[in-house]
Amino acid sequence: MIRVAIIDNDKLVPAGLRALLATTDDIQVVHTATTVAEHLSAAPEADVVLLDLRLEDGTEAATNVVRLRRHGVRVLVFSVHGDRRHVRATVRAGASGYLVKDDDDAKLADAIRTVHSGQPALTAELMSIINDDPPELSPQEARTLYLYGTGSTLAATARRMNVTIPTVRSYLTRIRAKWAAIDEPVDDVRTLVTEYQPYPDPPA
Repeated sequence: MIRVAIIDNDKLVPAGLRALLATTDDIQVVHTATTVAEHLSAAPEADVVLLDLRLEDGTEAATNVVRLRRHGVRVLVFSVHGDRRHVRATVRAGASGYLVKDDDDAKLADAIRTVHSGQPALTAELMSIINDDPPELSPQEARTLYLYGTGSTLAATARRMNVTIPTVRSYLTRIRAKWAAIDEPVDDVRTLVTEYQPYPDPPA
């Protein structure tokens, strides 16, 4: 029996998934939660976690994947959002698969079985997305992205780089332009940090 835990922002989703998976004879939902912290505090014995991309506590999806993997479970991200950055960030953080919530019922059960067996549950299209390299940044652009993307203000970033604030803004504009050029426009460049840096280990 494959023991599955569900962590989803919408409290109605686990009930639907529980009913759906009840039709299988080898998959059992053993726990549901709305945050990773809630899940970990309950410490359920689960083999696979179905993880919603966006949770009510605002935690980063890739950070949540790292935390769950540290506790020995396999993670299958299950979300209505399927854009490239979300897929790459969570899989690079250790997720074994990524499904969009409009995928059919059989595909979900098959993905859970695949992840449980230690294989990645990813379509050929998603694999190509993961293997795509992000746009190349100049050293100045990369430094700006790292500083600004990890919490520094524009002024603090400018001071640490010994440049002016308009120069920092110029670097950020160039970064946006490079992503727009590959048809992946970005509103907040801070979300790109994980594209260029190894994802940091979060607290357990």
